[in-house]
Amino acid sequence: MSGDGLTIRALGKEDYDYVVSVLDRWWGGPSSQRADPFFFYEFGDAALAAVAEDKVVGFLLGFRTADLGFIHLVGIDPDFRRRGVGHELYEHFANACRAAGIARLKAIAAVGNEGSVAFHEAEGFSVEEIADYAGPGRARVVFTKTL
Repeated sequence: MSGDGLTIRALGKEDYDYVVSVLDRWWGGPSSQRADPFFFYEFGDAALAAVAEDKVVGFLLGFRTADLGFIHLVGIDPDFRRRGVGHELYEHFANACRAAGIARLKAIAAVGNEGSVAFHEAEGFSVEEIADYAGPGRARVVFTKTL
């Protein structure tokens, strides 16, 4: 969708209000509590909005440490899926990480989230299921990518 009316920009307060109002619908269940407001207020250009047709059609909540770009939560409007919005968000985040001297990206998903696995593999991430990652009996799929 790049070059087709999609803009990537930093998130703001108005975006938080919108995202929490649509996230449960976008994800098909209660999820809006996972979009913590500190991402929108504190992480600047590491928390991104994808805008098309004058509305937010996707978002990426991430942060950077000294050596890692971490992608915490991503949501794409169902009407805009499979149009490159997620790719553009990840690419924009990765470029900001590179510019900050960060050479590695990481994201985590629940075991069984095959859509997330397929997306991350297509984006060049390595995929590893790690037992007890989130505590005893709570495995997670960990995605990593060297920039």
